[in-house]
Amino acid sequence: MDFALFLLIFLAFHNSGQLLLNKIFGLKFPDPGEAVLFSTALGSIVFSGIMTVLVFSGFINSAVCWSILVVFLVLGWKNLSQVKKLLSVFNSPISQPAEDSGLRNLTQSFLGLLVLLSIGSAFAPAFANDALVYHLAVPKAFLQTGGLVHLPNNIYSLFPQQIEMLYLFALALGSDSLAQLTGLGIVFLLLFALWQYSKKNIHKNYAWLTPLIFISTPTFFSVASSAYVDLQAAAYVFLAFYSWKNGCDQKQPGWFFLMTLFAGAAIATNLTTVIILPLAFLGLALHGRTHKNLKQTLSQCLILIFGSLLILSPWLARNYFFTGNPVAPFFMNIFGGENAINWDVVRSQMQFQYYSSLGMGHSFLDFLLLPINLTFFSEAHSLKFDGHIGIVYLLLIPALLGLDRKSIPLAIVFSVLLIFWFMQTQYIRLLAPAFAFLSVLLVTGLTQLFQKTKIGKKEKLFLTSILTLGLLFNTSIIMKEWFRVDPLSYILKKESREQYLTRQVKAFPSYQDANEMLTEKDKVLLVYMGNLGYLMDRPFFSDTFFEDHTLTKIIDKGVYAADILNRLKVRGITHVLFNFHYIFGKDSVLTMGERAIFKNLLIKHGKQLSAKNGFLLYRFMLDSQSENQKQSIPLNH
Repeated sequence: MDFALFLLIFLAFHNSGQLLLNKIFGLKFPDPGEAVLFSTALGSIVFSGIMTVLVFSGFINSAVCWSILVVFLVLGWKNLSQVKKLLSVFNSPISQPAEDSGLRNLTQSFLGLLVLLSIGSAFAPAFANDALVYHLAVPKAFLQTGGLVHLPNNIYSLFPQQIEMLYLFALALGSDSLAQLTGLGIVFLLLFALWQYSKKNIHKNYAWLTPLIFISTPTFFSVASSAYVDLQAAAYVFLAFYSWKNGCDQKQPGWFFLMTLFAGAAIATNLTTVIILPLAFLGLALHGRTHKNLKQTLSQCLILIFGSLLILSPWLARNYFFTGNPVAPFFMNIFGGENAINWDVVRSQMQFQYYSSLGMGHSFLDFLLLPINLTFFSEAHSLKFDGHIGIVYLLLIPALLGLDRKSIPLAIVFSVLLIFWFMQTQYIRLLAPAFAFLSVLLVTGLTQLFQKTKIGKKEKLFLTSILTLGLLFNTSIIMKEWFRVDPLSYILKKESREQYLTRQVKAFPSYQDANEMLTEKDKVLLVYMGNLGYLMDRPFFSDTFFEDHTLTKIIDKGVYAADILNRLKVRGITHVLFNFHYIFGKDSVLTMGERAIFKNLLIKHGKQLSAKNGFLLYRFMLDSQSENQKQSIPLNH
């Protein structure tokens, strides 16, 4: 059912985008592949905008979303002919040498395998951390409320919600699996764009290699089907460049309007892609200089500014309305907003220091060593880039020697994106926009070496063998993790949703107990529970990033039980769910005094309801009056 809905959703995306491209932008596509690509990608922006309007107007529910889907399916039923043409393009024979045919079959086999594995991963329930914290948790809150709601305890909810609006649409129609499939569909658009661009601008024989190099990156593969936004942002970034390239080649102003929409969508998807704006201005300036039309260039730059702001404006206005700071939770030292959210300047600075510590240094030498450090020293769930890129990129670096002047725009964009990433937060998954361009550059260089240099069959076979070994290595990492997660057990109904999530999320049984034991009138304080808000069906209070902030703040204001219980009452907190390891264990974040106070509070004024996998659920006896409380004996006595 979810897969059928996934296909219908993207057909509706295509239909809505096709209507705009024909009637507003006036673009004609000689290639059916480009027609489907840009129509569907534009349609995803259209649907995100529609959902944003519905959320802000308070009319979001399943019935409305079903109606929207049906309307766009009916309006664009004639566009099915283009999809048939696209399938014929994939199946069209290409005359090529035997060794090129072998490489094409090899890349298609690897790519087909990874696509199937990613779809299988998306079918299983969502368990990735950021998805449960906010990419799915925020849309779920909007859907439950029926419209926009302020979530002051989750600063990530203040980010622009471009892709989250698509996840909201999917949740309204189905489950989190459908949301994961929808996010994966945008990733497939990126892969399709990489293939289409390579087929058009490099060589048909090697076009399949570009999306394969990208998606065979282990970290990119893992987040592709996890309801994240990093690869989706990369899709919009690359489509913005693709639109600019077509605008330069075809001299149709409609392409620069598309570039503006994709650039704005990229920033609204992930704020770390904001660097695309100066790149877009540079592209427009270069195009204007070539055609010597200053007036047109200035108008295009203004359109870029206002178009990007148009996409971002609802979220900036939302932040200003709720916090008084349009760019909250950033620049709080300038615009304020501390009183409206559970965040402050001090925590913001500490978080920035943590992000700055990611990677393996920020010096010029560290930049030169990036290929080695990323390939051999990166580690998942660590400060060392938090992920894996595999070995394919390192093996293909010599192919960059085959680049010519036509690749300069691609090289400039890649270099700027890489340097910006290096200077900011060195998460591997945030490399996706840069590595999309790197994949194109590598295939371009490899094609030049194969086609324009005197490389014989033996040399070509050797290079193909090296590439195959690299792909096998990357794929082995992916499959090892895939079998560890084992989504097939859930897909084949060998285990229930609860059993599957219990394997993936250690705290899931405790979240489940909280949902069953608490009522809508209760509110639980989460302390080092990962803030997996999507798993909570009951009201909760939590701290972003520094998850002990509220607990220590309540404790440190006083040591008397009556005072602590009153502070809990003021916040409406009736229960606490915490990770024993980080509260009372050897890695406790609390001081000895804070631990003593909290322990005595639980003993004297708490009742244990659940204890599973090191996670404890307590109910505070807020209305009880013990002798110790009456005598005002401090809890650390």
